[in-house]
Amino acid sequence: MPRPTLASLAKELAVSRQTVSNVLNAPHRVKPATRRRVQAAIASAGYRPNAAARQLRTRRSMNLGLRLLPSSNGINGAILDRFLHALTEAAQRAGYRLTLFCADSDGDEIRQYQQLLDVAGLDGFILTSSTPNDPRTRWLQERGTPFAVFGRPWDGDGHVSSVDHPWVDVDGAAGTDSAVKMLLAQGHSKIGFLGWSAHSPVGADRASGWERAMREAGLGTHVSALRLEAEDTVAGG
Repeated sequence: MPRPTLASLAKELAVSRQTVSNVLNAPHRVKPATRRRVQAAIASAGYRPNAAARQLRTRRSMNLGLRLLPSSNGINGAILDRFLHALTEAAQRAGYRLTLFCADSDGDEIRQYQQLLDVAGLDGFILTSSTPNDPRTRWLQERGTPFAVFGRPWDGDGHVSSVDHPWVDVDGAAGTDSAVKMLLAQGHSKIGFLGWSAHSPVGADRASGWERAMREAGLGTHVSALRLEAEDTVAGG
């Protein structure tokens, strides 16, 4: 049986090819009754859009690139796994796929960007961290390549620097603040903090939320004695 096409579906339903295309790409433009009839025919015929033809028409590959960093043996590995799963699900809902790649350095990552843009025609990239004057974000911006960063652009002093690119992050301070308040509501008062070193901006941010909640509750006198720092490894505890 020949593979169904837009033309064959349109002929079978006595509608235009544009109508079938609109049902697939802009369903709000099609009357509900017609939309349901076309959708039923698409499902029955097992029609799948031709990805190569769509890429030629739209000049988009519907593919995003992500550098895969080595996983540590601590909680970071579990977080990375959940992040990749959530990212993949979100991309699929929007009709995109992820291309994972490895790089030994930021310079190598930039070389991978160039190759993936030239060979695979990727539409954009997701970065899992950035820094002020980051050569990767600068390279992408200079070429007009879309990208977004997961993680705040911390500067050397542990502050969020002002950047002109999109980023999203978890509010670590708000999370530890809420955790402390939950424990306080349960009657606990001696609440410690075990986290990354204060030299880590992420660790310092989380510790600030814990300390703020403790001081607001009048329990800040001995917070320094209740704070322990450790690395995210089995050896670190």
